[in-house]
Amino acid sequence: MAFAATLGALTEELIEVITSTSSQSDPGRFNALKESSLRSIRYHNFLRTNQFEVEAKLNGFEEHFRVVNRDGLADALRERLDALAHVSNKWTPDVLQLLLQLEDQPIKKSKLADLELLKEPEESSEPPLKWDDIAKEDGWDQDRDIWKNARFDGDSSDDEYFDDASNISAEDELTSASSTEAHRRLPTDFLVSCEDDGGLDQVRQTQLWRNDAPPKDEAGRPHKIVMTEFQAVREVLFMLNGLGNTLFDAQGNPSLLFQLKHTSWGVYKALLGSFSEAGRQLYVLREFAKHPQHVPLLQVFQEAIQKRLRLFDVEISKLQRQYVDIQEDVIVSIAKVLDDVKPHLQPLACLSDIIYQLQRSKYPHPFHYLELLYDAAEISQLQGNDGVYEFVATLFFECFQVYLRSIRLWMEAGELTKEDKTFFISSSSSQVPKSQVWADQFTLRKTSDGILYVPRFLQPAASKILITGKSVVVLKLLGRYQSTNAQAPEPSLEIGGKFASTYGLFAPFSEVFNDTFDKWMESKHHAASTTLQRTLFESCNLWSALDSLRHVYLMSDGSRSDSFAFAVFNNLDLLNANWHDRFNLTSLAHEAFGALADAHQVSVCVSADGYKDSVNEVRRSVRAGLPFIKIVHRLSWPLRIILSDESLAQYQAAFTLLLQLRRATYVLHKYRFVSDNMSGTEITSTDQSVYYGLRARFLWFCNILHAYFNQLVLGPLITQFHEMLQQAEDVTAMVASHSTFTKKMVGEMCLSGRLDPIRQCILDMFDLTIRLQDARQLESEREQEEVQELSRLSVMSSPMKHRRYLKSDEEEDETFLYEQDKSSMMQDKELSFAEVLSEIRSDFDRHVKFISSGLRGVARASGDSAAGKWDTLAEMLEVGIQGRR
Repeated sequence: MAFAATLGALTEELIEVITSTSSQSDPGRFNALKESSLRSIRYHNFLRTNQFEVEAKLNGFEEHFRVVNRDGLADALRERLDALAHVSNKWTPDVLQLLLQLEDQPIKKSKLADLELLKEPEESSEPPLKWDDIAKEDGWDQDRDIWKNARFDGDSSDDEYFDDASNISAEDELTSASSTEAHRRLPTDFLVSCEDDGGLDQVRQTQLWRNDAPPKDEAGRPHKIVMTEFQAVREVLFMLNGLGNTLFDAQGNPSLLFQLKHTSWGVYKALLGSFSEAGRQLYVLREFAKHPQHVPLLQVFQEAIQKRLRLFDVEISKLQRQYVDIQEDVIVSIAKVLDDVKPHLQPLACLSDIIYQLQRSKYPHPFHYLELLYDAAEISQLQGNDGVYEFVATLFFECFQVYLRSIRLWMEAGELTKEDKTFFISSSSSQVPKSQVWADQFTLRKTSDGILYVPRFLQPAASKILITGKSVVVLKLLGRYQSTNAQAPEPSLEIGGKFASTYGLFAPFSEVFNDTFDKWMESKHHAASTTLQRTLFESCNLWSALDSLRHVYLMSDGSRSDSFAFAVFNNLDLLNANWHDRFNLTSLAHEAFGALADAHQVSVCVSADGYKDSVNEVRRSVRAGLPFIKIVHRLSWPLRIILSDESLAQYQAAFTLLLQLRRATYVLHKYRFVSDNMSGTEITSTDQSVYYGLRARFLWFCNILHAYFNQLVLGPLITQFHEMLQQAEDVTAMVASHSTFTKKMVGEMCLSGRLDPIRQCILDMFDLTIRLQDARQLESEREQEEVQELSRLSVMSSPMKHRRYLKSDEEEDETFLYEQDKSSMMQDKELSFAEVLSEIRSDFDRHVKFISSGLRGVARASGDSAAGKWDTLAEMLEVGIQGRR
């Protein structure tokens, strides 16, 4: 309450000082002013100056001074800031904020020498030198004759002086003043006597109709004031010029108190309505031209309207001259005036409608009037109104030149105008890595509704404009940028109103604009895009990087891929606990792919999740360990524009599946039997037949997948991708072609989310191959133990032949993992060999049928381009099913 009372007392005092009104002299007005003032003070929305922001800005200036090697200014600023801290008060931040708002390039314009001007001049300890002191010192301060003029005539002596010189000077001054006054002309000398009372009365008589009261008939009903047609023409022309008149108000509304002689009220009212509509439209234009605009795009539109209004005023002045400076007989007719001004009013009426739509639009964009001009040009052309069409189209191109400045700056220099909210390209506020400049640094601005913030007629070209500017930005980062202005002159976008001779009246305006703008844009786009593409292919070795990805990830060279994969599999089979050592894996990759140009940029590691599984689990299943082997191919940042992280992740997924397929093939091919004889008798058991049948069927399944991946998927896709890459017109098309390639590769290799059950079933098949070989190895171990037991108990010394697994390059060496602990890695120890084979055969048939039928169903239900490939793979698998039957 104390604060409110204090605030009320101060407000009353402020009102009395400013308005000289007190509660005693005028209580009503005083109370109204007090209430409005208190309301404004209490609910004001002006925040207090942020003193910390002000301090940060001043410290930033100090740092900037030191960066540009102006330590003297920095020291002076710091000295004064430290001194200010001791004498500051609550208004200090506001004063400093005001000074910061008034600053103008202090880094360039500040001079250390200007600080000397702020110092007070030092007072001299010696007294100042004066003429009085000199006179006293020399002794002529009391000698008055020293100022007299000497006479040098014959009658005078050297000692004579005379005092009448001053009188002569006075007389000369009087004579000069009198002569000047004689020749000086006073304002009254310019008055011209033109007393023509008759002419004045005539003028007054002609203007009496303006102030006459409407006459009344006998019944007291008012009649219209009669006016001549000449008077009506004068009023109409004044109204069209935007001047004050009696017949129309400022907005063009007519006065119904007057009527023409010899003209019916209906005809006069119709004519008056036509001129009133023209006045209303002109009023809209003149009001828009008066209001100041702050956006450059609207300023050029306002200037264009002012220019056309001046041209219209010139035409009206020509009509007025016919009635003022009469050179020949003139017919005074208000209908003829309407016909004369109609061709000049039609284009302005169309322009007035555009401004009316612009003003009624809710939250219009600054470029919205360009869209309205574009639409108006198309409509007027369809209506066959050639004059309005050329008028609006010329105005459109004239205003479009300002909007084109931002487009030209972006496409030529890759730069955006600061604080330009009308342009449809925006830059990220944060700094992004060079490899992400193309994808994340610059984007098309959109509204809150997700609509492109770009004029409708430019939406088809917005993407190409963005691509061109980004190409220039990347070329600058690569040091390969060359200005397009120095290479060739750009096509002109100024039509100059010659549509009929240049394009013909029947050429649609949209085609006229698109043809003109496309030629201009292509001159910028082609040069930047071609230069960047050539730089990526030639200087950044894009082809070499793609070739490396094909060899490393897609295993296009089987011998090199097998060299790496088999070394990893061998460590797993040896139960090497350090199989995931990244240095060892990278060394294996360098040995396998050493012939590639950039093999040194390849590294291999196992992600953290791969360490959770033991080596026994990794050996028994392709789902453990192998999916966590990651190939890292270090690429230069320009290549990362084309080869994005997303596409490299898809390469990694393909590599994992191919590695798992090679694991299954490796297990089936690695070991063989040296002999199937035991005790001199051949083994022809059913288990052996079932085993070899299953092994053959697994080999068939793996070979089917090898052929499908290499011949039907990767081979055609790589060829198609190379063709698309060569035909791409810009970097965005290159990125799109590579993205399309990786997406098709993932889809056709059954790696997409929809085919995940089928992919899991394929992995189950790979695990079955490992289970089959483990079961056969376990059976071999059991047979060897039986043979050894029989040898120990037998008294016969007959030689015995053993069966065992050997590597493909061995002859009669020890068996596989002879010295390893095989009990922990073998599966199905509780089941007999026949039972395991029966389960594997059942699972094989079930999985193959599921994969085949699943691919068929997905291919029929999907409209994907990969559906044909899936159907082909299903047919290939069905051949094996039918053969089994």
